[in-house]
Order: sequence, then structure tokens, then C-alpha cells
Amino acid sequence: MKGIFWKEGESFSNSMSLIAFLLVRYPEIGSIRFDPTKKTLQFTFVLLKFLSDEELKQFEEKLLLSLNSISVLQERELGKIELQCTVEEGGLSFLEITRDIGSLTQDEIALMIGLIQQFFEGMILLDQDDTVQEEEMALQEEMIEHMLEDLKDSRQEKRLIGFREEGRVMIFNRANLPK
Repeated sequence: MKGIFWKEGESFSNSMSLIAFLLVRYPEIGSIRFDPTKKTLQFTFVLLKFLSDEELKQFEEKLLLSLNSISVLQERELGKIELQCTVEEGGLSFLEITRDIGSLTQDEIALMIGLIQQFFEGMILLDQDDTVQEEEMALQEEMIEHMLEDLKDSRQEKRLIGFREEGRVMIFNRANLPK
């Protein structure tokens, strides 16, 4: 990654840090939206194919089964999860997974990414920096877990969107963006 950019003069909040670390650690994620009023993170994955209703249903069943299993093993409630897919004319599909922050864990994020890699192998649009070492990945995952926990206990007000563009992570306050 060449850098992480945000509007000058604004403090780098817990939610901004979390979005930045998630985008750096997981190149499969196309964008992340944070909604402080709903207390949710929306992960968007760009797929280089037309995703049929049947494929979406199969993926959703596998994802829900896997996430339910991990929540049972961790003895906690799964919480809110929503799946949505938008298909564009050019053959791209935008898979959106929305999760509540209160029950979301780093293990769950890693599981979700692993399932997406497995189910949509070779079809995920990536903006990847191959120089990340395994030790660095483990540290990033640990930081993500800490930031998730901090975010659960803090009050955030900014509606944020983060995405990658040409090797950079960009984070914007969605309240300041044109509609």
C-alpha cells in the first residue's frame, strides 16, 4: 500500500483505523461502509462475473451455516447479518455483507473472507500488495480485533466509507460526500 489518506485536520478515529486496517489486511474487500447510527459495517466485494440468484443463495447458505457454527463454538449470539447482490451490465457483481459491530469478531471476518476466496476463486477483483509478510498479517489481525473491541465501547458519529484506489486506502466521511 502506498498510503492511507483522510481529510486534513480530522482526527483518525477508531472507526477510521479499523476500516484502514481491514482494507490493508484483506485485499478481497472492495469497500467498507461504517454506519454509526445502525452500528454496522458493510463489506463490499467486487466479483468479475454475473452472479445468479442460485449462486447467491448457495453462498448465503454456506456463509450463514459457517457463521452460526463459529458463534456457537464461541458461545455468543451471531447478531445481524444481511446479504445483498447488485449485478451491473458489464458482468460485474457487487456482493454486500452487512454485519452489526456488537457481535462481529476478527475470526468471523477471516472466516467470511476465506469463504469468499473459496466460493469465488479467481473471480474477485483485487488491488493487492504482495509484499505483506505472514508475521505482519498476524499483527494486523490482532490490531483489527483490538479496534473492533474499542469500537464496540466507543461512540462514533461519522458515517465513513473506505476503499482502495491504485494501491492507496482512501477513507471519506460520507456526510461530506455529494449524494
